[in-house]
Amino acid sequence: MSTVRKNQKKLSEAFELLQKNDAAALTAALSIYKDHGQVSVLADLFRSLEGRERAQQQAIISFLSDVKDTDATEAFVTYLQDETNSENRKLVLSAIWNSKLPFDEHLPFFVMLASQGDYLEALDCLTIIENMSGPFDESQLLEAQLLLKEYVEERAPQSDQKAQIMSEIAWFVKEQNEGIDADLLIDND
Repeated sequence: MSTVRKNQKKLSEAFELLQKNDAAALTAALSIYKDHGQVSVLADLFRSLEGRERAQQQAIISFLSDVKDTDATEAFVTYLQDETNSENRKLVLSAIWNSKLPFDEHLPFFVMLASQGDYLEALDCLTIIENMSGPFDESQLLEAQLLLKEYVEERAPQSDQKAQIMSEIAWFVKEQNEGIDADLLIDND
């Protein structure tokens, strides 16, 4: 049997184990994914968070936090874009801020997510943003600034706590933006 077929068989076995809602099966599935997994299995892991008890969710989050394949950043962002359940988004956000994956190119996305989510989502996004090392493209910084401006103008702060978090995000973006030519922000019509 070829290596590719063996790997596919193992991944199918892990998927079947993941469908069971017990800790032993989850542990076995995560072990197989660790040895044979690929970025494509992340969507199954994200979906499996729903309806599990807290300890099992934490095992999945711990696994997600240890993902090292940089191609996985797109899978995380795609999941967060599509997920409507804020509790699941918070779990995945905690995996992101505990991971070592580079999410720098998604600065505007996390600013947007912070502005649209509740206080805890904004706090998770702040942690992710603060862990970004930059340098950032001018376009990313300008987009982040526009999102923050939109938040201030259109979405009155939901709470004093969230307003403080959004202020800290704005301060981070401003600090990163110190090297950007201010003339880009002025309309010369």
